[in-house]
Amino acid sequence: MRIVVKAPNWLGDAVMGLPALRSLRAMRPGARIAVLTKRGLADLYRCVTGADEVLPYDTWLGAVRAVRGRFDVALLLPRSFSSALLAFTARIPRRIGYAGEGRSALLTDRVPRDPDLLRRHRVYYYHRLLSRLGTPPDPEPPRLEVPEDARSWADERLPRGPLVAVNPGATYGAAKQWLPERFAEVGRRIAARARVVIVGGPAEAALGARIAAEIPGAIDLSGRTSVSQLAAALARCRLFVTNDTGPMHVADALGVPVVAIFGPTDPVTTPPFGRGHAIIRKELECSPCLKRTCPLGHHRCMKSIATDEVWEACRERLDR
Repeated sequence: MRIVVKAPNWLGDAVMGLPALRSLRAMRPGARIAVLTKRGLADLYRCVTGADEVLPYDTWLGAVRAVRGRFDVALLLPRSFSSALLAFTARIPRRIGYAGEGRSALLTDRVPRDPDLLRRHRVYYYHRLLSRLGTPPDPEPPRLEVPEDARSWADERLPRGPLVAVNPGATYGAAKQWLPERFAEVGRRIAARARVVIVGGPAEAALGARIAAEIPGAIDLSGRTSVSQLAAALARCRLFVTNDTGPMHVADALGVPVVAIFGPTDPVTTPPFGRGHAIIRKELECSPCLKRTCPLGHHRCMKSIATDEVWEACRERLDR
């Protein structure tokens, strides 16, 4: 059997989809399994086992060409219309995915969206799709292994001694970002006990540089890492302080303790999957709104989270 797994398009979602990939390998040990992913996320799959091949693509048509005539089954983790149309256009005989979004006619195996499932962690949401291939094992936590070349890259750039990573940005939108000046203040307190490493994507490089300049001895890697290099840097750290972001899930999959600041996003469905993490949030009528910018204009879900509250969660974990 030849199976292609269409990966999610966001880093955090891709990490939360890894337990499904691992269980698929356990269910079909003799199958040829490939992962179809946006090129920017292909490096993630160097850090995992379970796939025989990674197929990066730049365009939708490029993705169709990459899989046409090569696979018997498509497992579609995203619930988008475009992913179902891709598998249909590529003439993959069996196409497994969630119903809805106007794409049900494009699927051969339509998995209903159980309302109870939508209130569980997204790891379970992706994992449920495997039920069309048999009885899957219980999902294991996401797990990443740092490639040796990425480990060497991090060793060349990071000093020995205690390190704490800070991620002040959020690719999804401004609503997910805690106030930069509060990140800087927490970073200054951390700097009395560990070197601070600032991380983030290319779009967050200016923000990262600004905050790094306000923290004594901070090392700024924002906008300067591939996914595997980010994983290597985080693996060297004792703690990760972050908004609800893709790197949060990378740290979780590496076993790094996380202090995660949640505002407009759902702490039930997308928190770190592992144990021992701290979720900092406020119970408000308007949260989670799942919006990229605050629809009410006050951003209270983030502004009401005090520096001392985040620092206390950091201090507790650094003291362990």
